[in-house]
Amino acid sequence: IGDVANVVWGVEPMRGDATVSQFPEKSATYGVIMSITKAPGFDTRALTEQIKGALEELKSTFPQGVETTLLFQQKDFIDNAIGNLTEAIRDGAIMVTIILFLFLLNFRTTFITLMAMPLSFGITMLVFLWMGISVNSMTLGGLAVAIGMVGDDAIVDVENVFRRLRENAALPHPQPKLQVIARASGEVRNSILYATVLIILVFLPLLGLTGVEGKLFAPIAVATIISMMASFVVSLTAIPVLCSILLNPKHGHEHKDGFLTRGMKWLLENTLLRFGLSQPLVMLGIVLMIVIAAFSLYPKMNKDFLPKFQEETALVAATAAPGTSLEEMNKISDVLEQQILSVEGVSKVGRRLGRAERGDHVVPVSTAEFDVDFRKGEDDGEGHSGGGRGRKEIIADITAKLKTVPGVFAVVSGPLDDRIGHMMSGVSAPVAIKVFGPDLEKLRQIGIEIQTIAKTIPGFEDCKLDQTSSIPQLRIEADRDRAKAYGIAPGKLNDQLSALIGGKEVAELREGQRAVNLVTRLPVEWRDSPDKIAELPIEAGEGQRIPLSLVADVREAKGPNVIFRENSQRRFALAIKPTVQDVSNLVVKLRDEVTEKVKLPEGYFITYEGEFQAQQEATQRIAIFTLVVLAVIAFLLYGYFRTPFFAIQVLCDIPLALVGGLVFTYFKLNNISIATIVGFIAVAGVAARNSIMLISHYLHLMQHEGEGFTKKMVIRGTKERLVPVLMTALAAGIGLIPLVLAADQ
Repeated sequence: IGDVANVVWGVEPMRGDATVSQFPEKSATYGVIMSITKAPGFDTRALTEQIKGALEELKSTFPQGVETTLLFQQKDFIDNAIGNLTEAIRDGAIMVTIILFLFLLNFRTTFITLMAMPLSFGITMLVFLWMGISVNSMTLGGLAVAIGMVGDDAIVDVENVFRRLRENAALPHPQPKLQVIARASGEVRNSILYATVLIILVFLPLLGLTGVEGKLFAPIAVATIISMMASFVVSLTAIPVLCSILLNPKHGHEHKDGFLTRGMKWLLENTLLRFGLSQPLVMLGIVLMIVIAAFSLYPKMNKDFLPKFQEETALVAATAAPGTSLEEMNKISDVLEQQILSVEGVSKVGRRLGRAERGDHVVPVSTAEFDVDFRKGEDDGEGHSGGGRGRKEIIADITAKLKTVPGVFAVVSGPLDDRIGHMMSGVSAPVAIKVFGPDLEKLRQIGIEIQTIAKTIPGFEDCKLDQTSSIPQLRIEADRDRAKAYGIAPGKLNDQLSALIGGKEVAELREGQRAVNLVTRLPVEWRDSPDKIAELPIEAGEGQRIPLSLVADVREAKGPNVIFRENSQRRFALAIKPTVQDVSNLVVKLRDEVTEKVKLPEGYFITYEGEFQAQQEATQRIAIFTLVVLAVIAFLLYGYFRTPFFAIQVLCDIPLALVGGLVFTYFKLNNISIATIVGFIAVAGVAARNSIMLISHYLHLMQHEGEGFTKKMVIRGTKERLVPVLMTALAAGIGLIPLVLAADQ
């Protein structure tokens, strides 16, 4: 072989590269970045520990100077989320305990009520185990949402039992304690059942979500529904038993409410009740205006798909001009990397250029991704601390530094945000605008027009075009008639040229366990010269060899560097990274302006995709399912109360209960996401539950205690139900305060 060819060692054509830099050296170390993808159904945390153990075992086999550096592990995000949720559940339970004791001022009743939490969550965990549901950050989120609600059934039951036992103890001839407990539990059993069913129903729309939002929020609904069912079972079984064992008011002793309860009852009777019962139309008018004013804030708020994830690392996606070589991209990446490392708080930076030799993430060498680790002091193991700087501040600095590098479009996000963006639209950005049509040049022209319009809209200034352009090409176009005359089929001609210019694997050599491909290919001086390629000998029929120029036209030309297709059609995409949160409204504004100013030829059309589209679809789906659920609830309430008026009363209380949430969201967040809607659903459930409890007590007073439908009955019933209603509402709200405080951690 050496007589007719040069035999040399070589490597496959590089389609990418990788380096790792870390503080304090800040010098790039070339190596291999390995990405490990978990198969569905396996525990991420356990699998991560096994992988780290395997890498530790491999250290002894590494050549001198080779080491492994951990860049990103999803386990950090999961551990942080679970840690925050665990602390939130613990702190929430403590706060709920304080609230219950302040209202009840009795250690025994507080203890009985609190026992509903571990018992309910214990049953929930058993159901999880039986159904094969994993305990993850989302199911824990559902338990955190339910932390204040699982005790509601017990609160209502214990409060009613304790009140009836005290009334019984004050009688000259008290009835048997077990009989009083059974009767007291029976008074609220039906209302607890319907209230629990209603809570379950309002969470059902979340189970109708699909896609990413379904994977994220359906577990919250499942965990909450199972917890509420477990709470109902506990309130019917364990709570009455605990009451019979621990509650024993002294006979003949007058039992008074605590100072807090007495004060609230007096305040309620002499303010809201007095005004509402004396001026009902005025009260209803004021309430109606408040509801209208609060709901008018909804269209003014920003609309996002998901809240921002607080991830332990950041991902920077940078793109240079099409046709940039790997060597030049490495130089550009060196500058970008130094800019990132110059930000205080950054610990490690790993970069990936292009793609791996057999990678499935097909990108050109003009693209680079940087994994940025800015974990603080004790977490990064490098002695480098972020100095107490927050994640938002560090990312803002990174974004500002990257903008100083000319000729590069860079987007900073988290690994999860980046993956969700890819799943939504196939484009690594929250908003993707796609233009479809037959002609590539026309597609690009339309894209440039849209980009010009987008840059005029505040918040859409970062609008990037698809990195497509005309690049120099060497075109070899076969002359079919002349090739046929020489007995050469066009396909056969392509095979020969592919082997000569691109290379062809002819054998596989083995050296121990190592496999080496044997590839034949023309030398560089032949491959890079159009004139020499035109003179390449081509095998014709009957063993003849003729120059390529006799059967093909070899010439230099220009052509697109890449052609993107989607649904079998050519497409051109624009990626937008909004700098504001009001994405949905801005997309609508952009769509209107594009429709007005951009004239599309026949056969061309535009689609608007991304997270905002998923948010709109999820909101519409939730709205449709909610209307269905509300209709079901209306029929259930009609069957329970036997009149449509009370059913309408309960449903009308729901929008009133959302007033506070809407106002707080407007002034604090000014953003509506799927997560916010989940919170509104929980509020609606609590409000409807308390309405059922209150109306049920009115009916009980009229049916069993001789009260008429009078103002006196309404005042008595409201005061008697004030404590359980306030306790359930405060427990549900205050139990979530630690979760709110942990949101930015």
